[in-house]
Amino acid sequence: MNRLKLITAACTLFSIILPGNDLRSLPSSSFIIAPSGITSSVYTDSRTVYKIESDDEDFILSGTANQQILSVKSGNGKTLIEILSGESHLPADKDLNIYLKNTPYLNTDKESIKKAAANFKNSKDQIKDVSVFVYKHISNKKIGIPLLPASSILSGKAGDCTEHSILTISILRTLGIPARAVMGMILSENFSGKQNVFVYHMWVEAFKNGEWVLVDSTRPYDIHPNRYIALAYHNLTTETPLEYLQAISTMQSMKISCVK
Repeated sequence: MNRLKLITAACTLFSIILPGNDLRSLPSSSFIIAPSGITSSVYTDSRTVYKIESDDEDFILSGTANQQILSVKSGNGKTLIEILSGESHLPADKDLNIYLKNTPYLNTDKESIKKAAANFKNSKDQIKDVSVFVYKHISNKKIGIPLLPASSILSGKAGDCTEHSILTISILRTLGIPARAVMGMILSENFSGKQNVFVYHMWVEAFKNGEWVLVDSTRPYDIHPNRYIALAYHNLTTETPLEYLQAISTMQSMKISCVK
């Protein structure tokens, strides 16, 4: 990754999409990508194939709970990756304990987080119930705030997709459920006056019944895995880890096309 690109990405100010189905406007500094080849079927299909082109020679993507890498081609200063979104056969990690650890942003050692998690100890579907709780608890759908620790999110009840994800992961890990943050893009029918565009987003993967599942607490009742493109995992240890900066930089010159 070019150092200048990383510096640019680190200095770029942007906001993140609001939770819920009512997506609202973003400032002009936000990342919005208009893909080609989008048809109405993408909103009814369960699987979609996308081609993603980048002029970054180091551009890579990895398989996730909803994303399978089909092919990678590099040459002439460009990288072209074809993915299947909406279905993945991601194998279980050898060490799941790393997704149970506390971090400066997860606060799993805080009494307030432990108390919140205790409410789901006997839930039949802990992951879904935690996701719905976070969606309802963060009542002030506020954008453009710095990355906050889970205990502050719990008490403040405000935030965007990052806050929804952080609080969800914090409670899940406190319950002993491996969970991690994913940053990337989500396809919206109508966003900031534009139709059929990908916008920046963060969501969660949780480990359930031997596999990773997609969890999005900004829309727990309306998740469509084929509308997500994952760019990188966020370790929630620092506000801007290297993988995060690389992904943000790549988005600035990325082209996306819907194949089928």
